[in-house]
Amino acid sequence: KQWYQRRVRGLDENMKVKDHFKFNANRLVITNVDIQSVEPVDQRTRDSLQKSEQLAIEITTNSQEASARHEAERLEQQAKGKLERQKIHDEAEAEKARTELLKLQSMSAAVESTGQAKAEAQSRAESLKLE
Repeated sequence: KQWYQRRVRGLDENMKVKDHFKFNANRLVITNVDIQSVEPVDQRTRDSLQKSEQLAIEITTNSQEASARHEAERLEQQAKGKLERQKIHDEAEAEKARTELLKLQSMSAAVESTGQAKAEAQSRAESLKLE
């Protein structure tokens, strides 16, 4: 619209669009131009513009699809990374628990062995007393 305003009314010395255009011959003054639509007269130009518009829409659509696909892949990779970190953390915690269990089992076996040896020693001592 601005382009047509410049063409019809012209530019002043400051390169701004004039607020009117005056025909001196009949004193006609144009103050505004209302453009309803612009269509090329030539069919080839019209077809070419239509093809360009379709191509622009297709490019925009493909770009948006690629962007959405990229974002989905990024989020998927992020989720996989988080899951892998959680898995490593859980495995480390399980290994700590297994180590603690083995330590406790070892201690329990030592206590049991000591208790067994003590009981056997007491039994022998009493047996020797009785003889």
